Amino acid sequence: MQTRRGKVQGVLRRAEAVTRRLGAGHADHRLPPGELDSLDELEKADRAALQRRAERLGPVFKGLVGDERTVCIVGLARCRRFLKDHGDDVEIVTQDLTAMFPGGFLRAMSGDTHRDYRRALVRAVRSADGDVALAEFESLAAAELRRYATTSAQHQNRPEAWTSSLSDVSTGLLVRTFFGASPGSATHASLVEGFRDLGPYGLVWNPQARQHAAFGRLCLDLRTELVARHEGRSEMSPTCLLAALDDDGELDETMLGNLIYMVEMGRSDIHNFLRWLSRYVASDQALCDAIALGDTTHGVRTLEEALVLEVLRADQSERLERRTLAEVTFEGYVIPAGTHLRLCMWEAHHDAAAFADPHVFDPSRFLHATPSSDVFAPFGLDHHQCPFGALTTRIGTSFVRALCAYRPTLLADGPPVRGAYHWEPSRRLAVELVPR
Repeated sequence: MQTRRGKVQGVLRRAEAVTRRLGAGHADHRLPPGELDSLDELEKADRAALQRRAERLGPVFKGLVGDERTVCIVGLARCRRFLKDHGDDVEIVTQDLTAMFPGGFLRAMSGDTHRDYRRALVRAVRSADGDVALAEFESLAAAELRRYATTSAQHQNRPEAWTSSLSDVSTGLLVRTFFGASPGSATHASLVEGFRDLGPYGLVWNPQARQHAAFGRLCLDLRTELVARHEGRSEMSPTCLLAALDDDGELDETMLGNLIYMVEMGRSDIHNFLRWLSRYVASDQALCDAIALGDTTHGVRTLEEALVLEVLRADQSERLERRTLAEVTFEGYVIPAGTHLRLCMWEAHHDAAAFADPHVFDPSRFLHATPSSDVFAPFGLDHHQCPFGALTTRIGTSFVRALCAYRPTLLADGPPVRGAYHWEPSRRLAVELVPR
């Protein structure tokens, strides 16, 4: 086993190597300031570490993420300006899925290819009947919450029981919204099983043989369902994304692969989103009661909508990642080609100049005002921003209403943890649902 001293020496050697790479050929130019510390380790110890670093060094600074030289940029207006000025000089850091299907992930595409596929997807999102899907989601969430509440003697409100319950809700929602398979149907059960095979413990970043096999089965199931739809014998809802894309003639292997992996990534993202929402609702009974009673504030949005936006601000929007394809100069600093970039969203959403008491959870800040996109951008900044932002907000609002039909009680909690991809509520989070 490697000793602690050996680990430290290894980190120092890697930092020295990165310093040489960063400095090579740039003796006459300024590199961003900052020690070559592990940014992930700093952040795990103190979630506001990068914000403090920006206050000390300025809004553009460097560090390490793993062995990669990394430059952080803080401030939404600044990040947007960087992407506008240098969008052609960077690529998105995301999964490489080109071995799974032609063209790979939509978010990794560029130029006309990205424009055409994104435009087709956005058109399908707009044409699909979201109201019908959300009504079915509320029914699905209510049924699962009812099952959880009535079986508490068996699961004893253990943390893993709540986690499992919300996982079922998120997967069921996405399978219905994307593929039109209603809970309880054979198609729904088959697709859910397929996604569990694709990522049994969450999103697998580097797909292996098991993922390739599961992906192939999902493709076959969906193609079979499409044939049945064309023959008039399918139970697929006509309001789903798959049906909308099929009707528009936009459903090729690339789009089908993207739909599958959007659901796979969304399973984890929506699951943790619901966990965050439940944590805040269960820890504030007055807030929960006000939502249950339908209290109105005569503001620009309802209390449950404001709660959802505050969760997005406080805990869900973390960072955008890019990598430079060419050397760029930004705000007087040289950023070499091949540099990993972190556009810091969480830090911008916790800027005291943008939000009063930014580290205090306060949904009321969204009741009477809609912040500008220069201070609040939970779904991205440029033409790669999430096309499902509005749907995500409505999903969160629907879930909060279903949850507040009970008196959720927080039985156990702990500090948030840095998961494989995002910050998550404590794994000790345990919730009891008490009937009203």
